[in-house]
Amino acid sequence: MDKTNKINNRKETILFFIISLLFFVTITAFDPFISSYAKDLGFDSVIIGSIIGISGIVALLTRLPIGVFSDMLHKRRLFIQMGLLITIVMWTLAFFIPNATTLYLGKISDGLTGSTWVIYNVMFASYFGVKEAAKAVAILGVASPVGSILGTTIGAVVANNYGYRYSFLVAVAAAILALVLTFFTKDLSIKGVKVKYDKKILVEQITDKKIWVISVLATIALMVTIGTRDTFTPLVATDLGANPLLIGMLANTHLIIYGLAAGLCGALFYKKIGLMNTAILGAVLQGVIIILIPYAENLTMLFLLQAFQGFGYGLIFTVVTSWAVENIPEIKQSTRMGLFQSLYSAGMFLGPVLIGILIEVFSRSTGYLIMGALSIVSTILIKTSIKRSKKEASNEEFPLEEMLVNRK
Repeated sequence: MDKTNKINNRKETILFFIISLLFFVTITAFDPFISSYAKDLGFDSVIIGSIIGISGIVALLTRLPIGVFSDMLHKRRLFIQMGLLITIVMWTLAFFIPNATTLYLGKISDGLTGSTWVIYNVMFASYFGVKEAAKAVAILGVASPVGSILGTTIGAVVANNYGYRYSFLVAVAAAILALVLTFFTKDLSIKGVKVKYDKKILVEQITDKKIWVISVLATIALMVTIGTRDTFTPLVATDLGANPLLIGMLANTHLIIYGLAAGLCGALFYKKIGLMNTAILGAVLQGVIIILIPYAENLTMLFLLQAFQGFGYGLIFTVVTSWAVENIPEIKQSTRMGLFQSLYSAGMFLGPVLIGILIEVFSRSTGYLIMGALSIVSTILIKTSIKRSKKEASNEEFPLEEMLVNRK
């Protein structure tokens, strides 16, 4: 009987991993092309920025509640299906009726669907059991870069051959396939893996000043990235003669190098230079590169700058994510991460909107200059906050940085 259950769970695991890949195809297939398409429709920089950023506001407001309610109602699969269905309806509407309103609705659905990712992690872990929950999360983590690269690549090929808005149909097709496959999965109860909803834990995390400081750092890192990489850097590429295929490759360049930097954090940077210096290096590198992007003279230079920006972002964002759970008991980590992810989602809105206003009022180079400077200036907060955190933790547990060095 146990052997049969293992075989069934293996099938569920493979099926759900495929659904997770399709999830990322659904939310990324159109991302590199929204700003170019919106520009073709005649929208100004402020409108373009707000269209890209609206999904961040939605994620900010819904990510934590979706996780809590799905746990309380024990209907995780239903929430996943609802997210996919909303995407299917809204992006189909945006394809057939292209205007500012439908693009806003599409990006709102993008935020809602993206917020369900926390449920994917919990549901996937249910197929592994309590002892292998960490392994499950690590395996599912692969779906993010792989699915995103698949999404932007397929979207780029379709957009290059048929037009920008046809990338919407790639997202719709992936969502339809994922939705159909969800009906062949089981919504298992995972008593041992699930963190029991506890109001006291939530209140404790909300009132913790440290998580707010960390979230501000993550918000800054994310806002300068989304505002440039996803919003106006594609327009820089278009001005340099890039077609949709090259724009998609530009987005993938950032994703691949970001993943490389994130992987090197734990294996190299944390041990060699520590968390604080890794974060500072990432923030300064990203800031300097962002300032240089508007001055790229050709696509080769732009691709090179995009790669360096991805590396810097990978360092800074991985550090603040590690720092978010530093010295936090396991029973509280899910609530803390849910709050952390909800808070930094503000960067997805603030970045595109802020740089859109700056470009409209001043110029593109000024917008990039201020966003880059913001990343560099954040190093002051990084330095003071991490030092304070280490002092507070010294009487309780070894901070993460010391643990990594001692492990060596």
